[in-house]
Amino acid sequence: MPGQPGRPDLPDEVLVPEGAHFEGRVYFRGERAIHGEVVGPIEAAGRLTVGSEARIQGCVRAESLTLAGRIEGEVVALERACLEEGATLRGTLSSPRVSVAEGALLEGPCRVGPLEGEGSLESKSP
Repeated sequence: MPGQPGRPDLPDEVLVPEGAHFEGRVYFRGERAIHGEVVGPIEAAGRLTVGSEARIQGCVRAESLTLAGRIEGEVVALERACLEEGATLRGTLSSPRVSVAEGALLEGPCRVGPLEGEGSLESKSP
């Protein structure tokens, strides 16, 4: 539904749709969303939205992260991490800016502040 938290307005922005399962490494540039299940690392040279029905098991590294679903693993958001109501993050979180909505669960260490030695993902090759 357009305008709903954790859901993109355009269907072509969805990498893994609701009900789908993907195993392996995910790398992308720009703004994309995941609404299904991913097992493996994700590198996003841009903005990643994890929808409310999404489940990710693996490390996530993105410029910006909006989480409404569930992630189990290490998360590095180079600019901002936003955990929405109902989100669950079990693992470590590192980001210069973090917002955690009431009703979100963050279970693990969290480091908020400048990320030493963390460069932009734009210069990385897929």
